[in-house]
Amino acid sequence: VTDVSALFFMRWMFESAINQKHKHVEERKALIKAILFFVVLLGGGAGLLIWAAQSEQSAVAESIRNTIGIKSPEPDIPPAPVEEIVAEPSPMPTAVAKVEPVPEPDPLPEISFSDFSKSKYLWPDTLNLKASKQVNIRYQNQVFGYMEFNAGAEIKVHALRAPAEVDCSINGNFISLSIHKTNFTDWFTQNYSERYRLKPMTEVIGTEAKKSHSLDSAEGDATFWAEMRIWCHRNYDSISLEIGEEQLTFNWLPREDAPINFQMEAREIARTYLLIRSRLGGNENYAACEILHPTTGERLGASSIFIPRL
Repeated sequence: VTDVSALFFMRWMFESAINQKHKHVEERKALIKAILFFVVLLGGGAGLLIWAAQSEQSAVAESIRNTIGIKSPEPDIPPAPVEEIVAEPSPMPTAVAKVEPVPEPDPLPEISFSDFSKSKYLWPDTLNLKASKQVNIRYQNQVFGYMEFNAGAEIKVHALRAPAEVDCSINGNFISLSIHKTNFTDWFTQNYSERYRLKPMTEVIGTEAKKSHSLDSAEGDATFWAEMRIWCHRNYDSISLEIGEEQLTFNWLPREDAPINFQMEAREIARTYLLIRSRLGGNENYAACEILHPTTGERLGASSIFIPRL
């Protein structure tokens, strides 16, 4: 009986162990199933949330996002094309040139009145007197009246002479004036200030008289005639000059057939006469001259000149 009981007990124990084992297997299977269910549930929920967060067209996804509070996805905007920036090769370093100071422009060329007077195309046509003046007209120790100059009076320019004279005419009277008595400097500045600088001019007041001999003496008279005849011979190849009480008479006929302005030549003879006389102590400032044909006595031309400064 004891042995049989022991066998039944062992069988019971064995069956109990087997049943217990089967029970644990079922429990593990149930646990695994439960875990798998929760994993699937969580995965589905996560997938649903991801779908709801990314879906742009579904109303259900929009409702889920609004319920849970998930931000709506941004619209899919294609990225702007990226411009390829090609870096330009940097230039080779160059030596920095030394900055030299800019030189000041050269001053305008300076021109003297003597040089200006040689360029006839630069001469003014007219000038104006600067001041009023009244000067007596003198010839051969006689006064023939006076000439009056008004400030601003227009003078017609015929020639400019060095060192500072202008041969001109006023109301038909030929006059030689100091350039300083006119508005020449202002005229020059207005017309040539951008081309030249005018050198300062020395005013010509009169001619320096020789004090060795008086014109009233034989020596002084001889000196005058010597200088006058030499000048006439050099310029006209003639010395046939006569000094009258009212005018000079010059007998001359040029050898060449070229046209001659006898009026201008007569004025030049009268001018030279006055300058030589003044340099030797004379007091004349007016002279008239006529040129006659040496054979027929025909009057070829005549003129006069007045030099107030003498």
